[in-house]
Amino acid sequence: MSGPKAFRIVTRAEIIAICRRNLARLDCAIESWTSAGRRNGTIEQKDIENVTARRDALHRLLEADRFTELQKQVAAEIAFLQADSERRVERAAEIAARSNRELRRSKAAAEALLQRLQALKVEIPANIQSELSGLAASSERLEAAMAKALLLLASQAAPDSATDQQRELASRLGAGERRETLQEWIAGQTQEIEDPALGRVDALLGELRGLGIDPSPFSDRVALMEAVAPARRSLIADSLLLDLAAAVKDGRASARLADELRARRAELCVMKSAEATSLVSEIEEVLASPLRSKGQELVKRADLLIEEEFKAMAAEERRRVVLEGLAGLGYEVSEGMATAWVQNGQIVIRKAANPGYGVELLGGSRSDLLQVRAVAIGSSAEARDANRDRDMETIWCGEFDRLKALVAKAGGNVTMEFARPAGRFPLKIVSDPGASQEAEIVERSRRARPISPPH
Repeated sequence: MSGPKAFRIVTRAEIIAICRRNLARLDCAIESWTSAGRRNGTIEQKDIENVTARRDALHRLLEADRFTELQKQVAAEIAFLQADSERRVERAAEIAARSNRELRRSKAAAEALLQRLQALKVEIPANIQSELSGLAASSERLEAAMAKALLLLASQAAPDSATDQQRELASRLGAGERRETLQEWIAGQTQEIEDPALGRVDALLGELRGLGIDPSPFSDRVALMEAVAPARRSLIADSLLLDLAAAVKDGRASARLADELRARRAELCVMKSAEATSLVSEIEEVLASPLRSKGQELVKRADLLIEEEFKAMAAEERRRVVLEGLAGLGYEVSEGMATAWVQNGQIVIRKAANPGYGVELLGGSRSDLLQVRAVAIGSSAEARDANRDRDMETIWCGEFDRLKALVAKAGGNVTMEFARPAGRFPLKIVSDPGASQEAEIVERSRRARPISPPH
């Protein structure tokens, strides 16, 4: 197959650019994973060090030109970090929900203990009473207050009139018995059956915290729901659950959008154009704002710019590699040919050893598909030697194989789309590219020459 050919070429520079984009996205995924883990207290320094070590190993793959392995491992690492972050957020939400249930249980036990002390007419210090009355903000403070209150209850149950002999007898009778802990005492109190609606509220509040969203705007409604009788909770619960679910949905969407914006920012930072720099600034402004109304628009604009700049870079590299390869094969490649290729969509390059022949290159500006064919340079009015034309096509076939080898040696690869047999089509005849260039130079010079004023 030595006739006209269509092929695709991927250069080393293009592959490296893809790898750097992937590594930038990985750094972004690590940033999000670390931020969420620290916010929820679900990661330790050793976890961060392990992730950092894996990232550094992936960077070393780039340095070692192990591009395919790098791309596979980066994709796997990003997927792992995203899934692991979701698991850790779920774990944080479960811990927060359990903490809410424990606090509610402690409050109920504290209220029962306070009523018991009041029924026994035990004098309760003001600070303990205020804590037991529900002013304590955590289960730990409530349990500390209940521990002090139980001592008051024990002193009430053991009057000072007891004799030494009675105390000794009580001590002997209680020898070997395990004393009940505060937690066991709380668990042993009669508890009302947990309201399923309260359980769902706890789960949603926990997820809000896991997403980094302040749940305090719902505090008053949650407190009201806890205070009313179970029979009256349904209306409050339905409305509260709807609003909490909506807040969680919005929080998830906002988190996903923030991750998408950070990923685009990471890719844009690899680029050096003024447009990329400007778009990075816009993304940073939106990320710093609690309202991300422009977020989706920025994602679309970033995707278009990233794709446009990447395609432009890849096309330029393809042209450079092909022209350098042809120059190495003895073709007359001159400065400005790459620009002419872009402007005209095609270019003809003469073979120095055979001035009557050359190659025509087409495409590559709007897609990655390139076309090349051997051509005859001269006039269509001249008689052609069909055998010589076919021989030159056959020679070009070997030269194309050498071109592919040069691209591969430079770290790229060439994939054939199709190739026609030599001699199937008459060799295309084109005008002398050198004469065309000279004419173009003369024309540009004529246009640039100032017009003399009439005498």
